[in-house]
Amino acid sequence: MSRKSVRFGSFLRNHIDDRDRFKKWLQLGMAFENFRRKHFPDRDRPRFVNTVNHLALEEVYHAVKGEKTAWVNLMNPSELLLSGGLRPVSAEGISGALSSMHLEDTAISVSSQAGISDSLCTFHRASLGVSLRKLLPPPKLVMTTSILCDGNLPTFKRIAGEYDVPFILIDVPRGRKQEAVGYVVSQLKDVIVTIQEITGKPFKMDELSLRLSYERELINNLEKARLRAHGSYLPQHLYEHMNSLYVLHTLAGDPRIALGSRNIAESLKVIPENAKRILWLHIPPYYDNELFELFSPNSENLVVGNELMWDWIYPVDPDRPLESLAKKLVFNPLCGSVVDRGEFCLGLARDFNVDGVIHFSHWGCRQSSGGVPFLKRLFESEKIPFLELTGDCVDHSSQGAGQLRTRVEAFLEILENRR
Repeated sequence: MSRKSVRFGSFLRNHIDDRDRFKKWLQLGMAFENFRRKHFPDRDRPRFVNTVNHLALEEVYHAVKGEKTAWVNLMNPSELLLSGGLRPVSAEGISGALSSMHLEDTAISVSSQAGISDSLCTFHRASLGVSLRKLLPPPKLVMTTSILCDGNLPTFKRIAGEYDVPFILIDVPRGRKQEAVGYVVSQLKDVIVTIQEITGKPFKMDELSLRLSYERELINNLEKARLRAHGSYLPQHLYEHMNSLYVLHTLAGDPRIALGSRNIAESLKVIPENAKRILWLHIPPYYDNELFELFSPNSENLVVGNELMWDWIYPVDPDRPLESLAKKLVFNPLCGSVVDRGEFCLGLARDFNVDGVIHFSHWGCRQSSGGVPFLKRLFESEKIPFLELTGDCVDHSSQGAGQLRTRVEAFLEILENRR
């Protein structure tokens, strides 16, 4: 995936100063890859993984075409958008797509020239650069929540301003308290009004209930697979873990992902006896790097679970759609304290029977890296080795690949010696 993307990015770089030509070739290239992933998926990959890989690319492809898209953050009630006829697109996913093609530097440079602080994470700086340079068509709407990142509000508001489109902020109080649910429900009702104004069509609550029934099926299928995770795993490359977290957060109400998940439990492979099982916290780098090779799904070092593939799951009720979506936001473990996050991650470690935990602290992501000392103490108190890696998930030129590999190999040796 990545080598093809880098070659395509090298070709696109020749046209970066001609926006019309750049957009034309980008759209053609993504249309071809979208067709391939949809109709000719990789035969050696599980159906669920192929579905995720297709939908992850299709999401960005819609942004490239500018077809009724809404740019959103990761923690967003995208079910509302899908039900209203809009296509949610992760703004961070756009940055990731540029990174996979080694083109993120052009967007980041535009942000820097516009005075955007280098202390802002590169996911946000790259997506801001895209909007400032108008590398992609304008969305119909930009929407974010207050969950997880303090940079969401200024970043997404600026993107909306650059494209001159409506902006919505959903304020989700921290603390995971029941009394916040009604407050969030009232904001979701306001979102529906805005969707109706944009589309010119009445919002159908029955459609939202249907979307939540697809999501409930998806959750049930994933939970069945999780029950088998003690001795089995879903083979995924690191970049496929990244694809999963985008798709599961933004397209959980899409019937195709529910359909693709129906045989996920049967797609699991038995973990080899000599394998080292890793739980990945936060997010991996999106661009091709030496970690991809170290954690190949066919290697002895298996990433058997990742934090952001599971945090979004909440038992939604199609008969109470708005209340369900509000609770899903309010009770997300990442909407609580670092203690809530720790308990959630420790539960994953136990379910997946991991040998060790790796936390990749993305530069500029303060909420995540700030919790590392607590998480490290928590896991080590449970006799589970913990490694923090620091680097940039988007800027491919910023990381010291050799240093990352050396640290990971030393950590894996520790795990081997514990056997």
